[in-house]
Amino acid sequence: MQRILRIGCLILVSFAGKSVAQTDKSKTSDPSWLPKETVKTDTSKGKHSNDLKSFISGLDPVVNASVPGAGNKSSSLSTLLGETIPDLGLRVKEYKGQKADRKRKKEKARLAKVQYEGIPMQAMSIKYGSGEKATIEIFHVLKEYKPINPYVLATNIRWYDKKSRRLSSSLIKDKEQALPLHGSYKKFSGENLIEEGYYYMGVRHARWLKYDAKYNLIDKSYWGKGFPAESRITYYDSTHTQIKEVLPVSYGKVEGEFLQFYKEGQLMASGKYQNGEKVGRWIEYYQFRRQRKKEIQYRKTFWDEGFEPFILREWDEKGKLFYDSSKDPRASVEEETEN
Repeated sequence: MQRILRIGCLILVSFAGKSVAQTDKSKTSDPSWLPKETVKTDTSKGKHSNDLKSFISGLDPVVNASVPGAGNKSSSLSTLLGETIPDLGLRVKEYKGQKADRKRKKEKARLAKVQYEGIPMQAMSIKYGSGEKATIEIFHVLKEYKPINPYVLATNIRWYDKKSRRLSSSLIKDKEQALPLHGSYKKFSGENLIEEGYYYMGVRHARWLKYDAKYNLIDKSYWGKGFPAESRITYYDSTHTQIKEVLPVSYGKVEGEFLQFYKEGQLMASGKYQNGEKVGRWIEYYQFRRQRKKEIQYRKTFWDEGFEPFILREWDEKGKLFYDSSKDPRASVEEETEN
């Protein structure tokens, strides 16, 4: 009997425990209609690079834009920034550089119309004759007369005479009426361009070209402020300020006008070379007032063989002619030019 009672008590205690457990469970569990809370576990365990990629990918939306070379496919922002879009800083710098270049070119083109070699000038033109054979010269001159290098006064200086409205190569006597050529120069015969080049302060400079009636190039020369560009210049001083001689050289050959100076700068002698040989009239000068001392006649051209040079005319220091053989048939008939 007692045994049966013990078994019954154990059964009652067991049912009571289950009931209490179910009651506690029902109290602690949330209602079914509430959202279930889920807790994510940290699976990275030190893999920070994966975290960084995940963070970037979270901020890296897909850009719905076609990119050159992408075949009209959408690309992510990181792809655009890292691979497709160029460095904006470099682009801005490049744009500013191009803008500055355009500004410099525009300013250079503007200045080219009003100055040459940094010196102000003005455009002019003159016309000789009429009809198809008219000669037209289009040139530039200095806006106002400026002192000319005394050494180039011995060369063929060209200037515009405001009084006569003509170009001249004679010695400048009235500076107020003289405007030395400076800048580009072109000469036309009718509609045909026959000569072009540049002047610097009245003398030839840079490249000069000559053409025939069919615009075929027949002559080309280069000048350096009055002297052939290849000239061999010797000096009295080591600072190269006092010219002694100017030996003209063109394309490796001695050709052109030779000039010799006194130490103080006055012209001592002048003449022409052709293929390395003296030709035409050579003139010697006294040191002061540019008074002629002697004229010597050399062969007229390089091809005249067997010609012996001789004194053509000679003057004393006061300018009095005391020897004259200009009537000699061997004398050159070329025009004399007083610079």
